[in-house]
Amino acid sequence: MNRKRFTTLLVLVFAVFLSLQPLAAQDEVTEFVFAHSGPIRTMDAPVTWFGSTHWLTNGLYDCLIWRAADGNGYVGQAAESWENVDDVTWRFKLREGLTFQNGEVLDAEAVKWNLDRVRSREDFLVYPQWQFIQDVVIVDPLTIEIVTVNPHPYFEYDVSYNGCQLLPPDYMAEVGEEEFARRPIGSGPFKLVEFTESDRYVFEAWDGYWAGPPAVDRVIYQVIPEQSAQVAALLAGQVDMIPAVPRPDRGLLEGSEGISVVEETSNRITSFYLRVETETGAMNETYPDFQPATLNDNVRLAISHALDRELLADVQGSAQPRLSRVCSYYPEGFAEQYADPEAVAAWYNPDLSRSLLAEAGFADGAGPTIYLDAPTFQFGNEKEVAEVAAAMLEEVGFNVELNILDASAYSEQITSGGNNRDMMLTTLGCSPSLVPTFYTCEWTQANYNVCVPEWDALGKQILTTVNPEARLDLWGQWWETYVNYAQTITLYEINSVIAYNSAEFDFTPRKDGWFTFRDLKPRQ
Repeated sequence: MNRKRFTTLLVLVFAVFLSLQPLAAQDEVTEFVFAHSGPIRTMDAPVTWFGSTHWLTNGLYDCLIWRAADGNGYVGQAAESWENVDDVTWRFKLREGLTFQNGEVLDAEAVKWNLDRVRSREDFLVYPQWQFIQDVVIVDPLTIEIVTVNPHPYFEYDVSYNGCQLLPPDYMAEVGEEEFARRPIGSGPFKLVEFTESDRYVFEAWDGYWAGPPAVDRVIYQVIPEQSAQVAALLAGQVDMIPAVPRPDRGLLEGSEGISVVEETSNRITSFYLRVETETGAMNETYPDFQPATLNDNVRLAISHALDRELLADVQGSAQPRLSRVCSYYPEGFAEQYADPEAVAAWYNPDLSRSLLAEAGFADGAGPTIYLDAPTFQFGNEKEVAEVAAAMLEEVGFNVELNILDASAYSEQITSGGNNRDMMLTTLGCSPSLVPTFYTCEWTQANYNVCVPEWDALGKQILTTVNPEARLDLWGQWWETYVNYAQTITLYEINSVIAYNSAEFDFTPRKDGWFTFRDLKPRQ
């Protein structure tokens, strides 16, 4: 072979080698699997209020702004900048060139359509929390102003929470809401490419995202309701993260090669909801003529004083006992009063509980029958917590009928169905911006509706008082009603104990407790 032919052949071989490199790189897809306890709701984000669904929608959609991962302030998503113009007006400047994943333009008109949608649809679970907005004004194609009804001290938090997700108006009009829920188009860094409802959701990085595609190519949310099954899946390499490690398995996972266990605040509090009315949800249809024992004020307060929160937190495994429903790292949580161990311990008073039952007409230790609903597992040992709580209630004279369901059935039948009779176990976020809203007369959901006029007025005053000191004074009064009315009985604040595949991924938990993986990176 002469030199010329040899050189030509060498060039061709090298060209083929180079041409194959992108294909090889494309084959090296980084895939991350998260074990989700379930269930997962519709991908039409504003329809539902459940945070565990919004973990997914946070990657599919952008909001105007979002909470910073370290808990310090807010970061822009669709909005490049924002400012408080006056007491009731906030101005947002959008990034240039934004589109949805189908190429539809994301501009001021699209933002206005989304905000008007969430604040006008009474059938959406998020509807009540968006009533602080009076108007959305388009200033120019990249600028909008949000005008609130009153000064709103928690504005930034509320516009970066459930219902803030930006959906494509034209695509929605084209396919309709029902089809959209099956084939959603987003504005965030991940596209939903495959899903089986409440089972497996596959997201892939979107190259057209304004900040560039995320570092992980594919994120999969796999529903695994049972804790033991999650642990087994992590050890077998079938998933890369589990969100709530059971206490007996922590040593095993900490000692496993390539697995790290980290702990961070979950921004969640577990409570019992007690019935104070019978109109909400399906209870009247499911249980005709049933009268909850918890309609009686003294019965509810007796339940609250019968519960040893310190023991219940210990049963949960990674929790701290609490009396208030706002997490203790917020000033509004009044940690010195309602998270203080001595104060919490003093509230546990079985003798007072028995006296309150006697005042309610149940003497000689013969208390009423209480129906207690709980899931097997959501954030950690709910079944065991319910069983221990039932024993505490029986100790002071209650007759407890336990109804424990797996997480999906519990959500469908109890949480969404509104079939809770006397009391139900629930774990929810603990933001001070939303908690007062839940106890205003306008807030109605399947599980409860509370309407105490004086309490309603206090909550509304909190949500319109800009001065921090004056607002905290109002909070002090608000908590007095909360703990003594005992419709919601707080048990404990949860820390997330997370185990993940640290051999392949670099992960830092978010301070807000959300499992959304925009910032997840492969380990180098």
